[in-house]
Amino acid sequence: MEAVKLGQRQVFLMKKESLTKRVQMFYEQTKNIEQLIQYMVAILVRNALSQGIFTEQLKELAREIYLTSEPNDTLRQYSPFFKHCFSGGEWKELIKKMFKNESTYFDSTKEARFYNNYLGKDGTLNNRREGLVYHVESVFEDAAGKKHKLTIPDTDPTKNEEQTENILRTLSILTVFENAGVRKFVEYVSYKTPGMTIASAHNSRKEKKAAAAEATDDTEKSTPQQENPQKQSVHSTSVKNETGQILSADQKSDDDKALIEELSPTERIGNRAPSAKKAKKAETSSGNESASPVNPSTSDKSKDQAKAQPAAKKKTNKPLDLPKKPDTSHMRYGKSEAQIEKERENRRLQREAAKQSGKKKKKKKRK
Repeated sequence: MEAVKLGQRQVFLMKKESLTKRVQMFYEQTKNIEQLIQYMVAILVRNALSQGIFTEQLKELAREIYLTSEPNDTLRQYSPFFKHCFSGGEWKELIKKMFKNESTYFDSTKEARFYNNYLGKDGTLNNRREGLVYHVESVFEDAAGKKHKLTIPDTDPTKNEEQTENILRTLSILTVFENAGVRKFVEYVSYKTPGMTIASAHNSRKEKKAAAAEATDDTEKSTPQQENPQKQSVHSTSVKNETGQILSADQKSDDDKALIEELSPTERIGNRAPSAKKAKKAETSSGNESASPVNPSTSDKSKDQAKAQPAAKKKTNKPLDLPKKPDTSHMRYGKSEAQIEKERENRRLQREAAKQSGKKKKKKKRK
């Protein structure tokens, strides 16, 4: 399992909810109370400049550590910073447990008590301006005398110079922050609290999350839903097929069904499918053109025989044995198969009714 990292970046930059979880995970995984107590003092420093960072969960964790752990020098040194986590009676009992008497407590914690007085004070300045975001930019020296910078975001600008200086000086009594084995925050140098107006901002992680959520919504919307086909009234209740036989409005001729099944879904939706009657004429004419004539007399006889045969025997080359292609048009256009089939039937019946009534389709003039 990868070790939970807790350091300067996490303590001073993470949001309070994430920081609280990180501190709790660090304690559960390491049980290193000497380091954890110092990290919590640094969180109190940030909390003094930016209220609300030290949450109730961290208070409960501090109580648990002091009430259940064996006393050591680290717990004694930084104990004044956590006095607010205990009631009056609990604090007196804790002093007896850790220092035996109050005089020893006061002698051992002078420096910590001095800085702790500034952590709980309210700001005295009246310099806050609406629309500005404030942060503290401070400079420290490390154990090697090299300067390094610490920026604490979203701070309270009402803290005066004395308050802010001593709040930041609190970090100089901590030894937990290091860089390549060199202790940081050894000596305080300077600070400033600039106010900024955020003209524009961008967060790539939030953008990715929003894009992923939008893609999920689009996928759900594009999923076809089966709906009950609407009932549509058809005025023409019966039509005649090419043999002269009367068919009801709910029936199809075998030729039309077979021809429609042979067409692609795009041709079916676009109403480009020719009628079975026209298709048969095209097949008959192409067959006659391709056949070579034997002699005039033979061709005349075959024409007479063809006229004498009943119209029912003219049905040839039926594509009934061909396998039917699956209709997937409803998956692309958002309609159910039953709806598409019903609309085809209505259009076919309307065309047949128009033919029976003698109405001619208006042809568009070519440009």
